[in-house]
Amino acid sequence: MADIVIRGGTVVDGTGAPTRVADVAIKDGKILAIGSPHLAADVVGAEEVDATGLLVCPGWVDCHTHYDAQVGWDPTMSPSCWHGVTTVVFVSNASHRQSWYRG
Repeated sequence: MADIVIRGGTVVDGTGAPTRVADVAIKDGKILAIGSPHLAADVVGAEEVDATGLLVCPGWVDCHTHYDAQVGWDPTMSPSCWHGVTTVVFVSNASHRQSWYRG
């Protein structure tokens, strides 16, 4: 049994691969299995999360930064990765927010 199973989310795995709908099972803080589109019926979690219509990504997505200038001299934006950030989102104009943006 997994600790957590996240079901039906759109997985962005950080490898550059296309997004896909999948279930993700987590045990002891590590990914146990990923099922595309779904895990086997016998994979259950102590906690089940319905992520339909939501993004599922490793790490922390920082959608509020002030890196617009810093990215010019620090392409790794190093202070963020020191704190577990794996993705930084730049929104140039609030009117262009995508439907997935909840900020």
